[in-house]
Amino acid sequence: MKKTDIAKMTAADVMRRDLIVVYDRDTLRDAMELMTTNHITGLPVVNNQGVCVGIVTASDILNYEQDHSEPTGEGDPNVAQHFNPDTQQWESVRLTSFALEEFGDVRVHEVMTPEVIRVSPDALLREVAKRMLDGRVHRVLVLNEQHRLLGIVSSIDFVRLFAETD
Repeated sequence: MKKTDIAKMTAADVMRRDLIVVYDRDTLRDAMELMTTNHITGLPVVNNQGVCVGIVTASDILNYEQDHSEPTGEGDPNVAQHFNPDTQQWESVRLTSFALEEFGDVRVHEVMTPEVIRVSPDALLREVAKRMLDGRVHRVLVLNEQHRLLGIVSSIDFVRLFAETD
């Protein structure tokens, strides 16, 4: 492929169509399991009608965890105090395990980012790249007028495209 061809390419030309999504009523445990199993850091969020209503990323989950845990006072940002109702005692828990134990049942819609960076399938790749840079995101959702998810373009898709260019 030649560089001049890239200037004419659209989101539909490079978007991935084999999407992994999470439902807005699923739990953070479900979302984290999908991310871990599929080696991804973000998931489009859809409702029961199949309409894209947001995106949830590993950063969203970590930020939620940090905002809703109590600091230990010891100055370690990776440790939080958690009241264990079984032992009736406060325990220090590392935040990475704390998320699943304490927040695993939180619904995705409570944590997701509802304002997604999106483009139409006919958006030129230059516009897609600009949206990613302006929004400081690693992925852009490709939606139709009814907010149905058609695909996703991520930063790795741009890397792949340029690696394959003559």
